[in-house]
Amino acid sequence: MTLRHVCVLLALASPMVMSACTKDEAKPVKDSGPVATADTADAVVSKCLSNTDDLIADFKTDNGLNPADGRQGGFYLYDDKSIKGVFEPPLVTGQAYPIDPDNGNDECSRKGSFHTHATGWGVWGAALGTDFEPIDASGFKGPYDASKYKGISFWAKGAAPISHVQVSLKDIYTDGDASFAGTDATDAGITQCVYAANTSANCSPFLVKFGEDAAYFPAYQDYKIDTTWKRFDVYFADTRQDQYNKGFHAAADPVNQSNLDVAHLTGFAIQVNADFSTSPPTPNDFEIWVDDVYFIR
Repeated sequence: MTLRHVCVLLALASPMVMSACTKDEAKPVKDSGPVATADTADAVVSKCLSNTDDLIADFKTDNGLNPADGRQGGFYLYDDKSIKGVFEPPLVTGQAYPIDPDNGNDECSRKGSFHTHATGWGVWGAALGTDFEPIDASGFKGPYDASKYKGISFWAKGAAPISHVQVSLKDIYTDGDASFAGTDATDAGITQCVYAANTSANCSPFLVKFGEDAAYFPAYQDYKIDTTWKRFDVYFADTRQDQYNKGFHAAADPVNQSNLDVAHLTGFAIQVNADFSTSPPTPNDFEIWVDDVYFIR
């Protein structure tokens, strides 16, 4: 297994990544999706995405990615290395994190979901996520061209409502484990980002926050993971670098900071941050199930 590093909300960490096995649209205001029948004014909106070419993972048999369009790998957990932090089921070195085979999104793919119960993570928090390409021979993440897509959709629920949720997306400019080597990146001559706060070269991912920072993420103010399965659509164009964790991106728009390099995407994550209203931060314990992860066209 490899160590990856994440810097969030001015906190430094070096999270452990559990790699996984590989196996065989509307603006976000409520559950929505592509129009199933668009020939009448009363067109039906489908809840469930179903294009297998766009499927990232449905967790029917394991946590692996659907191998469409060259995607490889699977979902993993990472954390802030808090001494008291625990995942249940526990992390086992060298083993893919298990799925919950019996519980899944009963609106769509039904049984099978990615599930964890996280407690005690009080530096910046904990997260689940995936990379889209395997690690290369030099130990770097490969870039994935997601330019034909508009965003990522997933279903989620919690054992209780979950606060301080962000969905993060990384490209080769904001992922310290990525390399420009062999890419056609426009800004390939820049220095690779580093995981260090208070520097213009900080690896700060592009993200949206659910129910927070209304000025930055107005379309996501009503998003809330609660105890029922809900679909969440996150659009690339809505992502920003965290105003509390400024980072470097050579081509970033200086006005709104929105310039995720979708053609050189490395991965995405659903992160639950610690509660920063206290000093020191308070662990924000959570239990979550995630299912039916798709790209949005």
